[in-house]
Parts: sequence; structure tokens; C-alpha cells
Amino acid sequence: MKTIQKGFTLIELMIVVAIIGILAAVAIPSYQDYIARSQVTEAVGLLSGLKTPMAEFGADKGHWPTTLGAAGSGSSMEGTLTGKYTAGITIANGAGQPLGTELILEAQMRPATENVNTRVAGKQVRMRSTDGSTWTCNTTGASDPIASSYLPGGCK
Repeated sequence: MKTIQKGFTLIELMIVVAIIGILAAVAIPSYQDYIARSQVTEAVGLLSGLKTPMAEFGADKGHWPTTLGAAGSGSSMEGTLTGKYTAGITIANGAGQPLGTELILEAQMRPATENVNTRVAGKQVRMRSTDGSTWTCNTTGASDPIASSYLPGGCK
């Protein structure tokens, strides 16, 4: 009498486990890179949100603001300076200087203990301009720059 085989053999199960392992080995690093890039995009977005207000401030006052986030002063400018992954934005160069002087805004990523990917945690990205109409995004001069592979396309 003939018996009908039911279930999988051990070899078939081992092959499936091996395939899943290979897929995981490839997918997990790619996913981590994707997460890091998305977190850096928040910082670049916050920096980009300051372009127009900075240009208007400079055109109105004739100089760059001395500080960011302080209300009530004729030499400061308010704006969104922090985010879920961004610890803050500061003026790294050009504070209070006349237009024509290079202004550098620097975004600092939060530490890894605050759910930031370890590849970008605590690192910086910068946006710079001399006139407020043309802005450059990069990591040149940052003390702990974000690797260019994690920067959005407009920052490379």
C-alpha cells in the first residue's frame, strides 16, 4: 500500500532558513542606511526652513542675525530649531555680520540614546550663504560631519 507524504523534509526546511538568512543579511544594512538618511533629511529640512527668513532678515536689517530662537531682539530671529532627530540649529559663523559675510547654519543631530541611528548620531550638517539668495548644503568645516552617503541629493 502506498503512503502519502505530508510535511517538509529537513533539507527543505534548512534551505528555506538559509535563504531567509541571506535575505536578512542584505536587507538589514540597507534598512539601517535608509533610516539614517531619513533622519538627516529632517535636519536638512529644518535648515532649509530658515533660508527665506534669513534672507528677509538680512535684506531688512543689512546684517545677519546674532542669535536664533531669542524673541524680542532686533538682532535675533525665531524659527523651528529642533526636531525629533535634530538637537538644534546654531549659527556657526557670521552671526551679526553684514551681508556679504559668509553665514553658516549648523544642525546637530541628537545622540544615539535618543533613538537616532548610530551612523549619524551627534554629527553635523551645514548650510551656508553670503547673500541669502544662494545656499549651499554640505558638511565642510563641521567638527563631526555626517558622511556624504547619508546626505540628501541636494547636499552632496
